[in-house]
Amino acid sequence: MAERTGPVRAQHRAGEVAVQTAYAAFIDHIQKCPPCRTDGADCDTAAELKQVYRDAKEAAVAA
Repeated sequence: MAERTGPVRAQHRAGEVAVQTAYAAFIDHIQKCPPCRTDGADCDTAAELKQVYRDAKEAAVAA
């Protein structure tokens, strides 16, 4: 695979940053949310954050 440079590299990096940011937000939430932590099930906010992460990951792979 050729090395990504210029605008392609920037787009790829933006996708990686979006995935990492979304994942970090999800993990941060489940560590601080008592129902998520104790019940082991995602609350509505956690479910939304997980979907944002999945969407970002899918977009990064498609790019």
